[in-house]
Amino acid sequence: MLNGRDQLLETTAKAANVLLTLENFEQALNTALNIIGQGVGCDLISVLENSFEPSSPLPTVCSLIYEWTAPGIPPLMTTLESTAISAEIYGLALLETYFLNGDGFGGLIEEWDDPLRSFLASLGVKSAYAVPIRVNGQWWGVLGFDYFRDAVRVSPAEVAILRAIADCIGSAILRDRTQTEREQIVLQRADDLAAYNQVLQGRDRLFEATAKAANVLLTLENFDAAVNTALQFIGEGIGCDYVVVLENMFESASSLPSSCDFIYEWAAPGFVLLSVVFGSASLPADLLGLDFMQQYFLEGEGFGGLSEVWNEPFRSALVSVQVQSTYAVPIRVNGQWWGVLSLDYCRAPIQVSTAEIAVLRAIADCIGSAILRDRSQKEREQGTRQRTADLEAYNQSLLKRDQLLAVTARAANVLLTGDRIDAAMDTALTILIEGTGCDRLEVLENIYDASSEMPVRYLDTILKCRDPNFEIVRDGIGPAAAARLSDVFKKYFLEMDGFGGLVEEWDEPLRSWLANIHIQSTYAVPIRVNGQWWGILCFDYCRAPIQFGQAEVAVLRTMADCIGSAIQRDRAQQFILQAEQNRAVELVKANAAMRRSIDWLARDPDMNAFLGHQLQEISAQFNAKDAQIFFYNPQDRTLQVSVGLVDGKITLSPPYTHKVCVDDWPGWEVLLKSPQPRPFNLETEPHLFLPNYLEFHRSRNHRGIVCTLLRQDEQPIGFIGFACRDREAFSESEFELVQALAQQVTLAIQLTRLAEEAQQAALLQERARVAREIHDTLAQAFGGIVMQLQAVDYFASHQPAQAQTHLMTALALAKDGLAEARRSVWTLYLETSEYEDPAQTIARFIEQTSPGQATPISLEIQGDPYRLHPDLGLNLLRIAQEAIANALRHAQADLIHLNLTYSPQALRLSIRDNGCGFDPTLPARGFGLAGMQQRAARIGATWHLVSRPGEGTAITVTLENPTLAQT
Repeated sequence: MLNGRDQLLETTAKAANVLLTLENFEQALNTALNIIGQGVGCDLISVLENSFEPSSPLPTVCSLIYEWTAPGIPPLMTTLESTAISAEIYGLALLETYFLNGDGFGGLIEEWDDPLRSFLASLGVKSAYAVPIRVNGQWWGVLGFDYFRDAVRVSPAEVAILRAIADCIGSAILRDRTQTEREQIVLQRADDLAAYNQVLQGRDRLFEATAKAANVLLTLENFDAAVNTALQFIGEGIGCDYVVVLENMFESASSLPSSCDFIYEWAAPGFVLLSVVFGSASLPADLLGLDFMQQYFLEGEGFGGLSEVWNEPFRSALVSVQVQSTYAVPIRVNGQWWGVLSLDYCRAPIQVSTAEIAVLRAIADCIGSAILRDRSQKEREQGTRQRTADLEAYNQSLLKRDQLLAVTARAANVLLTGDRIDAAMDTALTILIEGTGCDRLEVLENIYDASSEMPVRYLDTILKCRDPNFEIVRDGIGPAAAARLSDVFKKYFLEMDGFGGLVEEWDEPLRSWLANIHIQSTYAVPIRVNGQWWGILCFDYCRAPIQFGQAEVAVLRTMADCIGSAIQRDRAQQFILQAEQNRAVELVKANAAMRRSIDWLARDPDMNAFLGHQLQEISAQFNAKDAQIFFYNPQDRTLQVSVGLVDGKITLSPPYTHKVCVDDWPGWEVLLKSPQPRPFNLETEPHLFLPNYLEFHRSRNHRGIVCTLLRQDEQPIGFIGFACRDREAFSESEFELVQALAQQVTLAIQLTRLAEEAQQAALLQERARVAREIHDTLAQAFGGIVMQLQAVDYFASHQPAQAQTHLMTALALAKDGLAEARRSVWTLYLETSEYEDPAQTIARFIEQTSPGQATPISLEIQGDPYRLHPDLGLNLLRIAQEAIANALRHAQADLIHLNLTYSPQALRLSIRDNGCGFDPTLPARGFGLAGMQQRAARIGATWHLVSRPGEGTAITVTLENPTLAQT
């Protein structure tokens, strides 16, 4: 410290003079700090500026903005990680006491409080003094004096002089800031004046462009050309890059549009039209936002500015097409918001004043008035054309109705006078298709089930086409389509009198269904027979969308009534022939019984349940209540009852349970010789009944007894017997049905036996696979161990070292065999179907193996995987397992990589490692390579090995035509 106060005052005066005289503030302050530092004799002087948060009197950060250091002292700006020092290092209480409300603080380092003391000590400071800097009466920052070489004490009088120095610095800062603010005001005024001049010039140009645009809109007759020319005048006059007119598009009664479409646009030379740049002629309303459109266009007078003032996502859309600023005002037509006039600037972010935006609104009003004038003129012209068209259409309707009435009269005469309904109907419909000019005429008949109000399908009774190109190949409307069309058909044909018009006027799903068969317009009316809806009469127009009026549709309904009357007359005639169709009904009944039996067999695999069902089906055909099935055992030539029916109920314990030898029953030979079911008579053929069975039938009051033999490959397997109480005679057709149902019983028995044989074959195949796994893995390993142990026994007495070598080899073989056994067990746990997907099984094996290994194992699959024969997949898995095991045991590799490549012609599996490699020409020391070769040969695959010492090993297995290969 200076020895005299006068010398310190002199230093203060010099520093103050520099701060007052030098114009460059930065230079003045750094010079003053140098003078003060040398005069005071300290090692470092720092100027810290406070940074405050709103409403807080204390700073959060003190930033080091100026400093001076004595020679040999490193600057704090390079020592500190950041020049922004947290106020917490000083302590808020210290800042408030000594700087906000006091006149500073200082002393030896140990006199300062933590955490500031520790912070200063970490910098090497031995004593420090700090006084507040105040600017315009407000605490602005801190002036600090630090001593690094000696722990210097400064007296209170000298500290007072330091405060004077801080006041000088504060005054200099105030003076510099005041001068800077004045210069800024002068510059701002100059900029404002220039901007105002620019606004005046722009407004004048805008007024001129507006006048020219308004003149064009008022004078040019071609409205589109007038608007495009007006947009060009506006764009060139104000210097923008795009001028766009967007029209609102509404989807509903909403006051806000769903989108805005580009209808007119102008682009400056060198620019592509904005709709082309956007890639769409329509902007969705969501891009601007519904609230935004309502505020600024529906209720306001527009919006504009630089692109960053627009809301997302429209801001990003503007940036994506290089728009830097844009301005948009609403176009109103007849007082309603009609669209938007938009001006876009891409080359520079031009700002448009409020006055200029007002002129833009005037331009938008001119465009709105022009649109209103153009639309009014077009509406008047359209009204004139519409009245002319309506008159012509009415005249055509009258002419068409007269033609339809004449055609209907001719068709009705044919239907009433023709003898055969089919010929009369064909002739009448030919008259109708020619007279109505339709391309396709259909008569659809309703087909119902027992409980349905609506038809379940519609049958094409008659289909006529004028042009072969419009023929459709079908026999009506099937159940699926009928279900989809049910509501529409019910509405128009069951409850109403039909419907017609252009295809787009029909309800879905009928509209799409009609479009699929090339219909442009169609008219359909219900055909009613005896007051009930019977079907539909359809007139299809495929070449052109022909339209009928209500009067013409009424004539079509008259045609349908004529057809309905003809059908009713024909049905009355057909009723007389109904008796001849009884046999057909019986055939349908028989087919239904057979179908139910097949369905039962497919639904329930239980043999006894199926046999019981068959007994019920057979008994139902003849109203029989009792029946039994007997199975024949060719080994001991006996018959044993299986399933029975008592009073119509299935039982597994029928009344007759005796085991009978066929050699003791004459009826067996009779059945063997009978080509069809054989009736047995209680009175005339009592000797043909089973022992003790005659009494059973009499006790049950049976009258008609029939037996049918069950055969398989011409060999008997049993027979079915049933008994009736109310009849004795049976028809030929009934016997045919019994024979057919009996054949189903035979088929079910055969299927059951085949299933049992297949299950046994699968078990034997699995045993063979397990045996093969043991032979290919454990047997070879154990064989090698035995050979090595025999060698140990041979060398043990006279060559112990050689015996030890063979013993270690046996141990290694045992370890390998154990690992192989574990892999085999894991493989055997897989389901057979899992082998069909080698990509999955190999991946699972790698997932199981990798956690316990230091060497990473990876699998890459190329192509689209497909399923293989299980034996192929198993052998590929075992080859992959053995190759991985060899690499882990011997290769010392850093990486093992598997590649499985699928193609339609071949499947290729490769296993590579980057280990030590070996010479394949040397004799192999184990069974691994040989085992892999054998497995590849077994499945008809090629096996290839490439290895060199120090270069790793690659094994490739290629299977040609894998989807056709059989093992």
